[in-house]
Amino acid sequence: MTHGVSRLLLLAMVVLCCAALPACKSAPKAEAPVTTPPAFQTPAPAEKVDETTGFQEAQPASEQVRESPASLAEKLNAQGVLEAVYFDFDKYDLRSDAIKTLGDDAAQIRKYGQFRVRVEGHCDERGTVEYNLALGEKRARAARDYLVSVGTPASRLSIISFGKERPVDPGHTEEAWGRNRRAELIFLAE
Repeated sequence: MTHGVSRLLLLAMVVLCCAALPACKSAPKAEAPVTTPPAFQTPAPAEKVDETTGFQEAQPASEQVRESPASLAEKLNAQGVLEAVYFDFDKYDLRSDAIKTLGDDAAQIRKYGQFRVRVEGHCDERGTVEYNLALGEKRARAARDYLVSVGTPASRLSIISFGKERPVDPGHTEEAWGRNRRAELIFLAE
């Protein structure tokens, strides 16, 4: 039995040697060193050009990049081009400062005639949801009616009431409530 194991062992060693033999390669031959520099073609002499010729003056593009209406409306709203108007507690009649502000807003609406305008009515946190939605609508309608009275086409104006759902000031003071009782005007892209 030892004789059979040693034969098997010998056979395994022969197979391993045969498999390993092709893996042994000789080292690559060394390349001969470069003794002469490579030959380059010499370029033709440059043509002399007068400094005032050969240049064209830059012409502005005849077609300028135009901003999309939605992008422009968003930018105008972020800049506060249209100002909010404010109301007294539990009121929807326009104060004198609101009338002046709406007059300025009407001029801006005429200037940007490509946009529609949404008038949003807002209230402070006091009162029920239903009551504040109705009051917010009356405030938005009062602002819209004034804009129409000074020449803004009614077809370009829409109203919505958010009641007390979108306060600009989350405080619980008279000052905070005063900032929340408002009508905001927002440009809308067609």
